[in-house]
Amino acid sequence: MSELYYESAITQAQWIKEKKISARELLELHFSRVDAVNPIINAIIWEDRERAWELAGQQDALLAKQGVDGLGSLYGVPITVKEAFDLVGSPSTWGNPALAENRPDTDADVVQRYKSAGANIFGKTNVPLNLVEWQSFNEIYGTTLNPWDLTRTPGGSSGGSSAALATGMTALEAGSDIGSSIRNPAHYCGVFGLKPTWNVIPLRGHMPPGWVSDIDIAVTGPMARSAQDLNLGFNVLVGPDQFGKNAWRTHCPDDRRVRLKEFRVAIKLDDGASPVDKTYIEQLALFADKLAAEGATVVFDCESDIQSQEYFDLYLKLLGAARSVGVTDAEIEQMRNIPREEDNPESRKLLDRRIEGMMMSHGEWQVTHNERRKARLKFDRFFEDYDILLCPVCASTAFPIDEMGGRYERKITVNDRKVGEVLQMFWAGYSGVVGLPSAVGPISLLGGLPVGYQAIAGHGKDRTALAFSMAVEREIGGFTPPPDFI
Repeated sequence: MSELYYESAITQAQWIKEKKISARELLELHFSRVDAVNPIINAIIWEDRERAWELAGQQDALLAKQGVDGLGSLYGVPITVKEAFDLVGSPSTWGNPALAENRPDTDADVVQRYKSAGANIFGKTNVPLNLVEWQSFNEIYGTTLNPWDLTRTPGGSSGGSSAALATGMTALEAGSDIGSSIRNPAHYCGVFGLKPTWNVIPLRGHMPPGWVSDIDIAVTGPMARSAQDLNLGFNVLVGPDQFGKNAWRTHCPDDRRVRLKEFRVAIKLDDGASPVDKTYIEQLALFADKLAAEGATVVFDCESDIQSQEYFDLYLKLLGAARSVGVTDAEIEQMRNIPREEDNPESRKLLDRRIEGMMMSHGEWQVTHNERRKARLKFDRFFEDYDILLCPVCASTAFPIDEMGGRYERKITVNDRKVGEVLQMFWAGYSGVVGLPSAVGPISLLGGLPVGYQAIAGHGKDRTALAFSMAVEREIGGFTPPPDFI
């Protein structure tokens, strides 16, 4: 019973409905886990235990009165969500002191949907300032540590989410992703995450105050300890937002494949636009061999007419445009004046491309968007021949925490060479800029740290990416707890 917190959300909900454990007992188990673990890693930065305790009591009473009929798929399951999601009664600061008093009076759509499925949201998890780092630290809440190595980052911007999942403090999470903010934390902490097709899960309630429009490239999606839970989370969250619900419905076709031998998998292990550590490439290659051994059709030298560097530039400019909301001319000028380091020219080029995006006219954006659509057509043709494109999540395992200076000034070690940390953003944009779904899951340990795969599927084929991840979990393996937190 003491390790029930590491069971899947599906199992936890089932145990409640079968009355093997009450909602209050399960919640108390998670509270005890938070008390034991969170002071060490600082992943959960806000809780409302009183409200959660009251809800759990109501859920136990309702189950006793009416039985399981009509109860949601997450009934009574204690979960957390990323701090940037609006949750009535909680702060939504994005780690920014200027928003310290921002307490929304409505729930985000993602929060509403988890609640409607019966989840008991008892807390929120840490983020970096304005959600723009692959680390999770800010002046309000401090720094979140990676449970696999307390000197390393858990990732960002959903770093608190991944660390809380990996240590059993929460059963399910909600993250967001415009630059791998679901995917790199899942990879760094050895859990699962889905960056869904753009606009199939609503962003409403994950915006700066007063902002209700969609944000280009940005998505919200589930994070979990198992591929089965990731699939459940997607099924709970998928659907149109307030602006589209009366006119359309989301069509993400089912994928009922359960065996790896049913999948056609193209492999992309490296790219000249963004170096990947050779030891990580070796683990991905071994994983591809395991896929082949289970009968999957695996193709290493797949043909693609995407020009990597031009495509990366396209992503960076559109990312800059998407992140330009609220950015002042003074802030752009400050970015322009970041010193040009002779030994870090790649990072400077990336920053320049993003500034170009921030400064684009609407006409220039339309031309750039047209180039994106051309790239999307190339991917559509590619996925006529393959179900999954398997590639790295980023450049390496989780890197050491480094909070000095700005992100574009920082370096990480890849193949014994110092390179700009932001260079690995290539792997974020590869699926992100054209709105394709990407599932991330763990494959092995490297130097005691987890590494994962990124499984990209065709547009709207989220359930294909999820079916692949569930087959991997079933036939090869899945989540392993960090040894010091078992």
